[in-house]
Amino acid sequence: MASRRSLRSLTTFAVLVLLAITLLTLSVGTSSGITSGLRSIGSTVLSPVVGVVDAVTRPIGNFFSGALNYGSVTAENQQLRAEVSRLQQQQLTTAYNRKQLTQIAQLKNLGFVGATPTVTAQTIDISVSNFASSIQINKGTSSGITIGMPVVGNGGLVGQVVIVNRGTATIRLITDGQSKVGAVVGTSNVLGVVNGVAEGRPLSMNFVAPGSAVPVGTVVFTNGLQGSLFPAGLPIGKVAASSSPPNATQMDVDVKPLANLNNLGYVDVLLWEPPA
Repeated sequence: MASRRSLRSLTTFAVLVLLAITLLTLSVGTSSGITSGLRSIGSTVLSPVVGVVDAVTRPIGNFFSGALNYGSVTAENQQLRAEVSRLQQQQLTTAYNRKQLTQIAQLKNLGFVGATPTVTAQTIDISVSNFASSIQINKGTSSGITIGMPVVGNGGLVGQVVIVNRGTATIRLITDGQSKVGAVVGTSNVLGVVNGVAEGRPLSMNFVAPGSAVPVGTVVFTNGLQGSLFPAGLPIGKVAASSSPPNATQMDVDVKPLANLNNLGYVDVLLWEPPA
């Protein structure tokens, strides 16, 4: 019974649609009162149909419209991502440049250098192994640098020039196993030789007489004795530990470098040579 009623409704709906379309067709091309009325009746009959069709087709139209605009939106997103990436890179570069400028400024205020002329150079290579530690800088003989010149950084002694070319030089760091620096503990008369041991380990101060006063925290300087490879007064590090083992011929003294050897973006080469 319900199926017959639905079929009857659909048939009536179809007849009305056909009638409305016929009336509208007949009214085309004339402006008489009768045809105007027919057009009005046809529009009234079709109005619900148009609404249904519009409701069904609008989402489809929106879909195709979105598909056509998708490429434009994607391009804009790519441009935005590129701009964000550029701004992030610019921020990192600014931070790096600020750090470099800070290091250079710190090298200009090394009071322990005194009146000794210096050449500021940038580190361009780092070579570190178990027993060897060195860096390469971008200045050489063309800047007045020669083998044996001391190299300092913010905090204190960094090392010594061991190889030099016209535009570059290699610096042996004080942590290198072959590094040896004549030293004195603070303002005392306690002398010794500070040796490099290995990267990441404290320096070792040898030949310190047993029972000498070597307080932890005391700064150790280059002693500048006759024939020394370094001028007097360059800070090397601070005493980290000291002890006098029984029956030993020398004390055990550990020294922590004052210069930050893990952050040597720039260094100063002292244009100083040992007296002949």
